[in-house]
Amino acid sequence: FLGEVEKLTGKKTKSAFSHWRPSDQKVYISDIAKVKKKLNWQPKVSVSEGIKRLLKWIEENKGYFS
Repeated sequence: FLGEVEKLTGKKTKSAFSHWRPSDQKVYISDIAKVKKKLNWQPKVSVSEGIKRLLKWIEENKGYFS
C-alpha cells in the first residue's frame, strides 16, 4: 500500500514503529478468497485504482483534515 502511495504521489512516506498499545490489532490479513468463492464476488476496482481514487478524494477534501 505505502509503495503504491509513494509511486502515485511521488513522495516518500514517513513511518515509525513504537510499542504496542493494549487495543492495537497485532495481525491483519486482507484475504477475500472465501468471499469470492462463497458469494461468487469480485472487486470492481483494483487496489491501485482504489488508492488513486482515495488520494483524489483526499486532495479534493483537504478541508476535512484541517
